[in-house]
Amino acid sequence: MRTILTAFYIVSLVFSPILGGVAFGEVKNLSVNKEVTAKVRALDKKFFKKFDVYSSGVTEAPTALLFDEKDKYHLPSPLWGKPLSDQEIIYAINSLHKQYEDKDWNITFPPQALNVVNIKGRVLGFVYTGLTAVLMDRKKDGSVIVYLPSFEGRSGGGGGGGGGGGR
Repeated sequence: MRTILTAFYIVSLVFSPILGGVAFGEVKNLSVNKEVTAKVRALDKKFFKKFDVYSSGVTEAPTALLFDEKDKYHLPSPLWGKPLSDQEIIYAINSLHKQYEDKDWNITFPPQALNVVNIKGRVLGFVYTGLTAVLMDRKKDGSVIVYLPSFEGRSGGGGGGGGGGGR
């Protein structure tokens, strides 16, 4: 009996990721993409040309950048505004990094690229941010709407709004 239970336990450990929807090679929604993070940090303009890039928050202190791949899907909700110019992209990336370095902003994580994946498993773009949550709507047709992230619920200064409460 003990052998059967042990064998069942081992088999469940092997197959549980697959049964849970995490098959080998599958990209999880909002998982960190280290390769894209490196390209953004390197200010790779050739990489930027593949995307329409949007900024949330004010110009001087964006909360996130949305990299929307130039394809049939349009990721940003209308509140993201218009795509940024090349100069504005670089300014926004540098601003995100300065916010992380300035402890008054109370941003826990350095800015990093998070995959935006539709329900069909396709990566449609990236959110570059140091925040811990991004609200989105993943639709059955494969489209995704990414909403503006906010600083609400954060403690500390930084002028991003919110105030009070922890992350």
